[in-house]
Amino acid sequence: MEVVSIDNASYETNFDSRIYLDTFYGVDPQTQKVDKETKFVLSFLSKAFASGCIQGDNLIEIAAGPSIWHILSACEHFKNIYLTDYSQNNLNEIELWLNEDKHAFDWSPYIRQACELEGGRTTPEEKAEKIRKMVSFLKCDVTKNNPLHPVLLPQADCVIIASCLICVATTLEEFTAYLKNTVSLLKPGGYFIMSEYLRASKYIVGNKIFPLLSIDDTFILKAIADCGCVVEEFDEFKDFNCQGEFFDSEDIFCIKAKKM
Repeated sequence: MEVVSIDNASYETNFDSRIYLDTFYGVDPQTQKVDKETKFVLSFLSKAFASGCIQGDNLIEIAAGPSIWHILSACEHFKNIYLTDYSQNNLNEIELWLNEDKHAFDWSPYIRQACELEGGRTTPEEKAEKIRKMVSFLKCDVTKNNPLHPVLLPQADCVIIASCLICVATTLEEFTAYLKNTVSLLKPGGYFIMSEYLRASKYIVGNKIFPLLSIDDTFILKAIADCGCVVEEFDEFKDFNCQGEFFDSEDIFCIKAKKM
């Protein structure tokens, strides 16, 4: 297998969006159940947005990858959602789903799970339709002071970033710098939602090995504070059941923080 260097050009060339989705988000066709670590994140997101304190006009997800699942509860509380990524291939995968293309990845098990966590207030069909009406695309690069350059948006009411910075940063100093770039998109008083993996070193997509930066909870809590955010909730999932053949993380965490 080939080890891919951590830089944008290598990622764009070597990362296969569909193989990634099939490997990490494909469900058993019989049970149609999402894995328990994904349910943990969906549950955290559902509770965070149900609290009523995270709402407004604009939400930005930085580095959404080829997926939509982090905004499944957020869509009930915002007017506009911007899904961003460095890779145009990832955005193209999302667009297939938005256009209800027959070749799109099937997110219906995840949408059903989100609806169940929300108490069935909306049907999966209603939620999917709502998302399709409110999502816009933008390119992003977390290594830039303005990750959305050259686009300038008003500072957002909420910013989500998940499973991104350990893929991009090669040092803890870079991680903190890229985190600060991301938080700069958020207005004071707005909420920052983050989900990330702890103590991981690599993940595999197809025949490509992508290195990851190993972090722990002590570091991430300090990095969030250094960005001017106060952590209101920190939850860690230790019963991780990742596929060791493709990924070697020990735990996953979620954070809800408020920008001061």
